[in-house]
Amino acid sequence: MAKRFAHYLGLEPVVLYVDSFDELIPQLNAGKGDLIANNLTITEARKQLVDFSTPMTTTRLVLVSRRDQPKVEDGDQLKGKTLVVTEGTTYEQRAREFARQHPGVKVEVLDRNYVDLAIDVAKGSKDFTVIDESILNQVLQFREDLKKNITFPEEQELGWAIRKNSPQLLEQLNEGVRHVKLYRTTERYTGDLDEIKKRGQLRAVTRNTSSTYFMWKGRILGYEYELLRKFAKDQGLRLEIIVAEGHDDFVEFVSNGKADIAASLLSITERRKHQGMAFSSPYFKSRVGVVARKDDAIDSIQELSGRKVHVRRSSSQYDILEKLRHQVPGIEVELVPEEVKISEVIDKVAERDYDLAMVDEISVQLARSWRDDIHFQLDLQTDNYAWMVRNENPQLLAAIDKFFGKDDTAPILTTLKEKYFETPKYTRPEIKKLTAGGHISPYDAIVKKYAEEYDFDWRLVVAQMFQESSFNPRAKSWVGARGLMQVMPDTGKQVGETNLYNPETGVRAGLKYLEWLHEKFINREDIAPDNEMWFTLAAYNAGLGHVYDAKDLAEDKGWDRKVWFGNVEKAMLLLSDKKYYSKARYGFARGQEPVDYVRKIQARFNRYVALLDAHQAQIDAIASFRCGYFPVWLKTWLQECADERLVTDGE
Repeated sequence: MAKRFAHYLGLEPVVLYVDSFDELIPQLNAGKGDLIANNLTITEARKQLVDFSTPMTTTRLVLVSRRDQPKVEDGDQLKGKTLVVTEGTTYEQRAREFARQHPGVKVEVLDRNYVDLAIDVAKGSKDFTVIDESILNQVLQFREDLKKNITFPEEQELGWAIRKNSPQLLEQLNEGVRHVKLYRTTERYTGDLDEIKKRGQLRAVTRNTSSTYFMWKGRILGYEYELLRKFAKDQGLRLEIIVAEGHDDFVEFVSNGKADIAASLLSITERRKHQGMAFSSPYFKSRVGVVARKDDAIDSIQELSGRKVHVRRSSSQYDILEKLRHQVPGIEVELVPEEVKISEVIDKVAERDYDLAMVDEISVQLARSWRDDIHFQLDLQTDNYAWMVRNENPQLLAAIDKFFGKDDTAPILTTLKEKYFETPKYTRPEIKKLTAGGHISPYDAIVKKYAEEYDFDWRLVVAQMFQESSFNPRAKSWVGARGLMQVMPDTGKQVGETNLYNPETGVRAGLKYLEWLHEKFINREDIAPDNEMWFTLAAYNAGLGHVYDAKDLAEDKGWDRKVWFGNVEKAMLLLSDKKYYSKARYGFARGQEPVDYVRKIQARFNRYVALLDAHQAQIDAIASFRCGYFPVWLKTWLQECADERLVTDGE
């Protein structure tokens, strides 16, 4: 919402972060930022320090406990119980009042995020916390083991804050609130495009998958998401994404008015048309066939007889398989639960939990980014993918068709297809040689300069740099990261750097961000220094939130939350499984990527250390000779020999 407000003013938003809640107002008044956007409760005490916008919403404070805890009644003795709250919040004041009314309860005020404290309550390490109702509703999306124990009666107004004596900004802020405020998504609308434009908001339902809509490195990404965002912008609408739990939810959400568009690489099927759905012009095609293990060759449909083929009933592949059964008797069909994603189905085939599965080729292609033990068999037909709307919305359908038919949409489709389905490389070729003279990269001097400033091992940073960019300062990743350290532009602004393609700027930005992440793990939970570094690298790759989720999940699984290798990394892998990511705060994660990322950097770092040590030993050995006794040609040959021995295979 803050970014929308900046765009409304014609300004470029820069998002800055503070380490704790009670730093927000001091840093604002110190000129570090211009606006606080952080669910800030409007209080009389805070009005003495800052000016507030028109309230954006109202909420109530709630006492939160585990779901299995009894309801707290007035005057209950709570001896031995602990109530934990975030320092500097209105929750702290309410917690102290509650403690006065309930003798025995101990109040702990901590410099920690209130969502993290709610998770502590869910896990049983604390008994209660106080947060506002809107925050609890967010937490309940991924933690079902919490409940609202008490709702306190006073209404709390939430708003944005700015420095005092800024009347022009305050006027624009209040005007902007009216433009950027989100509408409630619980209301149902079935109107056509004219009514959608009156609301100013387009609601699109999709799924949280690696091809449609997901969060990575702090950014919202996805093929469908980027297309929807462009379409909404063209129509002058705000985009709201609704995530469907199961594949069969799309028709229900659109039909019942919970969403205006379904966009999740949906095939055009007669079954969906009979359910009152209409489809746009196709914008994507993929072949449909069977996924099998790499050692399982299937050359004809007749060879499917006697095999068990897995498929979701709601998918277009189910209709194809039903037709196939009439041609090939003996095919056994096994239905997959609707909430299971196609990527999970493919994984189960690879891991021999499923025999075969009916899938589209593009999903197999995506899965092969992570694994090489599967292949696509039997090209049965080509599926056309389109956006789905209600039959009763011809205006919206016509606008979508016009969007896909525009000359400037065609190159966008090509770019997005390449970005998400053809060239998202998650690993890079290993380094082949260490250069003569003991130089790892052309940028060693720059790395040494900033590694010393921020207290990192320069060889580890160079190993990370190679993994990020292969020492190419002009590198740009499929998600938009830039330069030697592949820093996202928004992250660069966060640390005060913009020209990320410049080698020195790119390295400095990467080290600043690395230090910011490192501070989230040092001196916390008694984590050993090496593990602090592995957690930091994983966060650099995947985002801090996914690492926090993996640490919590590791603890839930009985693994050591303080150790990356063999513990938290195993939990990170599970965050691509719906069973686990549906309860994680930050949702779906491409778990294999940070696991591979950290392991490759560690292995390359160890090789660099060994090679550089060997190089130094050779230099020392040459220096130990009394060179005056040798002719010039021999001294030159000895040095060249030492350098040549350093040109070695990286493996």
